[in-house]
Amino acid sequence: MLRSRLHRVASLIITFFGTSINFIVAAQLLAAWRSFKWEQESEWEMLGDKWRVDGVKVVWILLSSYFASSAAVSAVGLAGVIKNKASLVRFYRDYSIADFSFCTVFATTAVYAAFHTTARAGICEEFSRHPELMRDVLEVGLNVENCELWLERAVLALAAILFTIIIIRLHFLLAVSSYYSYLSRHTSRICCSASSREGNNTLYARSLHTRSDSNGSRKRIYLLPRTHLSDDMELVYAPVPINRLTIEQRSQAKEAWVSESSSSSSSPVEQQQQHHHHHHSRRHSRSNSASSRQHRTGTIFLPIQPGEGLLPAYSVDVQRDFAKV
Repeated sequence: MLRSRLHRVASLIITFFGTSINFIVAAQLLAAWRSFKWEQESEWEMLGDKWRVDGVKVVWILLSSYFASSAAVSAVGLAGVIKNKASLVRFYRDYSIADFSFCTVFATTAVYAAFHTTARAGICEEFSRHPELMRDVLEVGLNVENCELWLERAVLALAAILFTIIIIRLHFLLAVSSYYSYLSRHTSRICCSASSREGNNTLYARSLHTRSDSNGSRKRIYLLPRTHLSDDMELVYAPVPINRLTIEQRSQAKEAWVSESSSSSSSPVEQQQQHHHHHHSRRHSRSNSASSRQHRTGTIFLPIQPGEGLLPAYSVDVQRDFAKV
């Protein structure tokens, strides 16, 4: 966590100073362009070479565009670091990588070409065409006579300065890349947690839907309005085809949906049917028992007097004959 904070602070400082320095340099170049008095070409030179390109003006325009674009990209990177947006930081990092590569190759090529006499002679010749520019750089000891010698000595200092700048920019680039790696990991972690939470919710909803489907499917029924009956009257619910109903009954019927489930999770209509059926069974059993007691159905009824035996009385002789046997 401490390392990520250090990378964020370093990225914040790098983008802030990059925005400020590049903007100041671009503004100074544009101001110098307007204040600089370019030498007017003669009519003979204009007719002789219409397509001649002024190298100093081209370099001036390229430098102004480069520093202005660098200031804009650094401002985008600064906004990304402040708001912790990985997309803006990635844009600044990619631009910094491309800019670092281009500047390294260009600096190496420029230093290598500066050691050649032909390149120094061409630069001095281009400077000699702009006396106003030569007067401005006269303070640093550069003139037409010692231009090549001055460039030869300045190449070594320029190479050392460019090498130092490349090393510093490389460390800056590594700091920004490290901060972007941390920011991308943090963003991906948040996205993964959100997606896993959403996946859990989806699985939970599917499980509920599967559980409801396993309990039973929904079935459509039609309910007729309740007629004026007494409260103690028992009701029996039975399926009746809809084609047996009259047109008036069909218009008064109300549509309802019930789920066909198991006995443990039966619908209220089925529970009410079971309740009425159970109550009706108990009442029916009680009535049957009462009627059986009254009519004595299935028993033998013998009209006997109190104290009378089940078998007829025999005489004494008959009893004596049974005893002998």
